[in-house]
This record gives sequence, C-alpha cells and structure tokens, in this order.
Amino acid sequence: MFDTILNSEFRWPVDGDQPFVEAADPMDNTIIAEDDFTRLILMMNGYKQAADLAVAHCAQNRADRDFLVYPIIFNYRQFIELSLKYQIATYGPQVEIKPIWDTHDLEKLWKAFEEMLDRYGTPDPDEADPIVASVVAQFAKIDPRSDAYRYPVDQKGQPLPIAFASTHLDNLADVMNAVSGYFSGCDGYFNDSN
Repeated sequence: MFDTILNSEFRWPVDGDQPFVEAADPMDNTIIAEDDFTRLILMMNGYKQAADLAVAHCAQNRADRDFLVYPIIFNYRQFIELSLKYQIATYGPQVEIKPIWDTHDLEKLWKAFEEMLDRYGTPDPDEADPIVASVVAQFAKIDPRSDAYRYPVDQKGQPLPIAFASTHLDNLADVMNAVSGYFSGCDGYFNDSN
C-alpha cells in the first residue's frame, strides 16, 4: 500500500502557482459571465449538472459515493434555491411579488413561488405543484440553512444533524430531473403569460 502511495504522481505546490490564469489558446478558457442574469442561469443549471455528473460518476465508482454524497445533495439543494429565486425575480414583479435574495430558506421561497403561481392562475392538471412542494419541503427539512451538507458543525461548533443514514443517489437524480422539468415548464408558462 505504501509503495503505491510513494510511487504515485504527487503534485506539490511550486513557486509561481496561480489558480486563475488565462490559457494561451482562448479555446481552452472558460468564460465567466459578467451579466448577473446570465450568471444566475448558468449557476442554477451548473449546480444541477455538477450533481448529475457526480451521481453518474458514483454509479461507475461506488467507493466514491460516501465522499460525493455531500456535494451532490448540496448542489441539488442549491439548484432548487436558485431555481426558485430565478422564477420569483424574473416573473414575480409582474404580479407584485418582489425578488427574494436575502435568504436560503426554501420554505419562504416556496411560499412566494406558490403565491406567484396563484396570482398567475397557473393550471396544474397533473397535480405536480404539491409533488414539487413536497420535494422542496424535504430539502428544507434536512438542510434548513443550506449548511448541513457543507459543514459537519454549525458556527458554534455543534454537530449539524443528518436526516438520513443513507440514500439512493440514482433515485435522487431521477427526482431532481423531474423537478428540473417542472421548473422549466413553469418558466415557459410564465414567459408566455407576459
């Protein structure tokens, strides 16, 4: 075992290391959007895509699941939070609902989103609203302040409770794909209503 560690390639910091540089070939650079609205869309979708990629990785590398479950859950939660904030900020003002940027509280965000649905008179023939409300409520319950999957303890050093001893990542990804489809449908509906 020690032979493997000693003989593996090991990167050590060297003088001149800079984490943020531009590549000589512009095609090798990643563009970070300057426009806040564009960044919001890219972040919202990026957090979900990062979680999806990590779940796919875990399906092929089972030993990594216990490490990646934390960023997976955090990224899906962040996707939900940003999706709600995006919808409220983009479509809420047309029905006198103000954007909400000052909280991580999914329950508060969902209530504003639900009020927006009501004010738009959004039909729900498939009764998806209460299903997504339940998913959002579960994320709100297991991680009310968006810190339980980023830190093991709170700001006072007290252990943060963990809601589940285990979870099935493929199922989580599947449910989140459905939630993503729901938010995309709402986006299209609200956009057509304006």
